[in-house]
Amino acid sequence: MLLPGLALAGESKILSMSGTVEARQTREGQWVPASENMEIAEGGAVRTGADGGAVILMPNKTKVWLKDTTSLELEQRQTLASRLALVFGKIKVRVPHLMRKEKFEVRTPAAVCAVRGTEFTMGTTEDGKMELQVLFGEVKLKFIVPPEKGRAEFNIPQGQGLSLEEKGQPAKPALLTKAVEREALENWNPGLKPEERGRELRQKENDRAQVKEFARVSNNTDAAVKGFVNVVKESDLEAGRTLNDVHGNLVRVDQRMMRPAADEIQFFNLVKRPTYANYTSAADGFAYNGGAVTNRLDYMQMTMNFNKDLPQRIEEWPAFFNGNSVNAEWASFVLANRTKADEIFFIGQGYEYDAARDELVNNTNVVNYGTLVDRNVIITGVIKDEVGVSAIAGLGRITNLDIQDAGTLNGQLKYGDGTNVNGGLGTDVVWAVITDDAVSYSKPTDRPDNAPLVQYQADMYDVGAQGTGFLWFAKENYVIGNGGQIRTPGDFTNSSSDPFSLLKDNALETVMYVKKSVGNNSALITNSDLAKADIDTEDWFSYNGGAAGVGTNIDIVFIPDLMVAAVQRMLPAITNLKD
Repeated sequence: MLLPGLALAGESKILSMSGTVEARQTREGQWVPASENMEIAEGGAVRTGADGGAVILMPNKTKVWLKDTTSLELEQRQTLASRLALVFGKIKVRVPHLMRKEKFEVRTPAAVCAVRGTEFTMGTTEDGKMELQVLFGEVKLKFIVPPEKGRAEFNIPQGQGLSLEEKGQPAKPALLTKAVEREALENWNPGLKPEERGRELRQKENDRAQVKEFARVSNNTDAAVKGFVNVVKESDLEAGRTLNDVHGNLVRVDQRMMRPAADEIQFFNLVKRPTYANYTSAADGFAYNGGAVTNRLDYMQMTMNFNKDLPQRIEEWPAFFNGNSVNAEWASFVLANRTKADEIFFIGQGYEYDAARDELVNNTNVVNYGTLVDRNVIITGVIKDEVGVSAIAGLGRITNLDIQDAGTLNGQLKYGDGTNVNGGLGTDVVWAVITDDAVSYSKPTDRPDNAPLVQYQADMYDVGAQGTGFLWFAKENYVIGNGGQIRTPGDFTNSSSDPFSLLKDNALETVMYVKKSVGNNSALITNSDLAKADIDTEDWFSYNGGAAGVGTNIDIVFIPDLMVAAVQRMLPAITNLKD
């Protein structure tokens, strides 16, 4: 216990295999036919034949895929130190977030690669020829035989790789080609047919196409669409990460920043889960009624329009904003459960520029309500396909604040052209203003110094500002690590990592609900406990054919990776930290 770095950890095992696979339990042991779930001790090895493939699961949850004609040795396997030796062949390695001071290395005849929370592929021959492709994270590579010319060490980020033709010869990182990246990203599980290996990758490309389509329909007038088509391009910035959420679901988060027009930016945070498990919330949380879901897709979108065209290069933004009179004309924030294309549950807020205050303001002017109520407004509901307007297109019009109060005294909305949202289907989509008398619900109220970073919050809203119908906008907030564990302040204050690395190891998860009010009377909500008692287990909106009160939630995992990438891009142009 006093020397954890020297204590032996649990054994690695063969998770799955196909074809000819052999294992050796010790460095001097005999090769024997391998089998699934066979444990491989420190010093052991696994090799595949010309028709073979295997997946090894290590005690720290690292997965290693072996392609055919590959030999891999488990040189060292201790609690805080792991080292693999690729003798020949090709492997893919997916390393989860490691503990502080934990080391994970892969050695080839030519180099040693040190990783932290990374996914990469590597190939080598026995005479030292090698190649490396970094898919996510970063790999530190150090040549065993330093070249006569050029560097002996490199930090290779995601999207780049390195090829070495001969041991001792110079080499340097380069961007991955599309063909190489595609092969590396394919499914390497043993026994798959060639057409099956690219299925997940094709789904990802389809998701990217959906992002572009969503951005396109957000600009729904003919002129705006033409302008968008002329300027749309690949994202200015992209980031992504695979992790677990607080419920234990596997999550893929992708972020994009795009510019559909010269004076406008859009930011997307896409959250994809192969399976979203049913769960029972904590006592301080809120009831989830959506059940288990497959192929779950949630997203957050921010759109902001400025009074001037922005420079094309992000690196020029600090000087541009510092040297010009620039303000945002309007902005919108939309969060949605987009699992069904024809039925989307969303919660959004809009902001318009107030010249007198010189700031963006969220109040009833956003929905063109006849009487100004200067309190926060949300727009929420289940928007569905209707004749002439799809759910996605309708949500695009709401995103662009092309909306107004319908004058029905129940918070119903119209588009800017006067047609009803959802074709006038009751109150499937409404706007509501936060009450000025009801006390919000908030837990915990007193947080110990190193308590889990969890918050439960709910605010009461008046639907249509009429005082006749009330809903609760409820949120559960968690700060989590890449493994889904809830963080504490000590995880940050005791860390030796630099700020950028620390941010890439953590995420914020926000789960949102729109709930009914039990008493429907804001004046009676005078403290937090009464607020919690008034939050119904039933949802305000029904979803996916459910009975009244059987709705769903929005579950966003937000990573700061895109923000980090943007700051790193702009750092050379920033002269003062306060900028």
